[in-house]
Amino acid sequence: MMEDNYLKRLWDGTNSPTDHFLELDVATFEKMQRRKANALLRKLIVPKLTGILLGIGWTVFMVMLVYLSLHYSLFSVGQLFFTVSLSIIAIITAIAATLYVKDVVTIWQIDHSASVANTQQKLVGLQCSIIRSVRIMWLQLPFYTTWYLNANLLLHGSFLFWIVQLLLSGASIWLAIWLFHSLRFGELQAGKARGLLKGYGLSSVVQAIDFIGEIERFKEQPAD
Repeated sequence: MMEDNYLKRLWDGTNSPTDHFLELDVATFEKMQRRKANALLRKLIVPKLTGILLGIGWTVFMVMLVYLSLHYSLFSVGQLFFTVSLSIIAIITAIAATLYVKDVVTIWQIDHSASVANTQQKLVGLQCSIIRSVRIMWLQLPFYTTWYLNANLLLHGSFLFWIVQLLLSGASIWLAIWLFHSLRFGELQAGKARGLLKGYGLSSVVQAIDFIGEIERFKEQPAD
């Protein structure tokens, strides 16, 4: 009972367990670290499943609009902008949803009886997948500023319309390219990149990697 209370204090504590290394045997410490990592990863499942459902719904909605436009509208410049823009949005959303499915499968497949190196490899793969899905999702942003364009707007649009349109499209293109370039695995050490990815579950994966990494460092501690 005393050991359970002690482990519970370590579990609930905010400080690193480094100070208690000498009081724990390797098996107990590894079990505790894996439990912490598992708890962090399980928190990602509900947001990922929500993203998958929303992504599927949005993709189906876009495909339906494209289908209706192609079958019930005459060909025009407006139809071209509409179908191309919505098709690209649907494709990008579908790719992102597929990566979310892969992330959920990876989380469930992390075997806590596997070696530390194998677990770390899976966690790094999950980290890369999160970054990849965020980068891809932002690429659809410019097409939300083009789907409504038509011949009448292009030929007879006012000066104010063109100013607003160029600002919106230009800013969205610049932002999409900048985010795609900045949100890379190699840029994770930069505070800006990590801050932008924080809301997508990356910080939880980074913490899980740290917890698993502490197991190897604990094993390397010299015995007294």
